[in-house]
Amino acid sequence: MEFPSLTPSDIRTHTAGGSFERGEEYYADGAVRSVKQTDDHRIKAQVQGSDVHPYLVTIQFDADDVQKVKCTCPYYEGSWCKHIVAVLMKVLEDGAVPAEDSAEVTELIDDLDRTALVALIERLVEHDPELLNQIERERARLVGDK
Repeated sequence: MEFPSLTPSDIRTHTAGGSFERGEEYYADGAVRSVKQTDDHRIKAQVQGSDVHPYLVTIQFDADDVQKVKCTCPYYEGSWCKHIVAVLMKVLEDGAVPAEDSAEVTELIDDLDRTALVALIERLVEHDPELLNQIERERARLVGDK
């Protein structure tokens, strides 16, 4: 599915307190990395901000509009943060978003042993506590399938 048609003005209406302008700067500075579109109509990206680890941005959409946005940064004013703005500006500029390649995950973790995988998951959950809920759901689904 193609990403909905948005303009910078559309994006600006969802921001407050200078987030739009700072998001434009992040985009212009090349802070947006690894933008991918998933099969379930989401865009996932990393944005290098002030933290050592990049912030993870997820944008859920349908053919008409952006449905839901999420960023792992601490900002929440009921509006879109600068990292979300930066990702959307990149998507507008690029015009198309490459599909996510699930082989990338396999390649990234292929040489990790169990201890390293557990440490990786723990760090990811520390960075995004909501992942724990997703892990619990997926584990229940996998255990239930056996």
